[in-house]
Amino acid sequence: MKTLSALILAVSVIISGSFCNAQTMLEMKDDAGNKYKQADAEMTRIYKLARETCDDAGKEKLKKAQLAWIKYRDLCCEAEGSIYEGGSMSGLAQSNCMIEVTKERTGRLKAYDAENSWK
Repeated sequence: MKTLSALILAVSVIISGSFCNAQTMLEMKDDAGNKYKQADAEMTRIYKLARETCDDAGKEKLKKAQLAWIKYRDLCCEAEGSIYEGGSMSGLAQSNCMIEVTKERTGRLKAYDAENSWK
């Protein structure tokens, strides 16, 4: 079953074009790492903008929410990577999860009403 899941993931990665220039697992992992760094930088930028709109109480709530989200992200993606534990897909699956979950969080941060949501 793990082999089938790994095969399905590998085919979906290739078909999606996410790693169309990557030829080896190392290149795919490097590409995923770079994409995660970009996604994280964008989320951090949006998070800082959201903090600027907050009063002191709102800043504290946002900080607590962000710290809880980081724990969620780490545990969620660790679990996703563990599906392929012991295989070369484990790290790639975890990295891809980090990219997607971080992009989702960025979208949530963007969705907040800049004037009222964190007050």
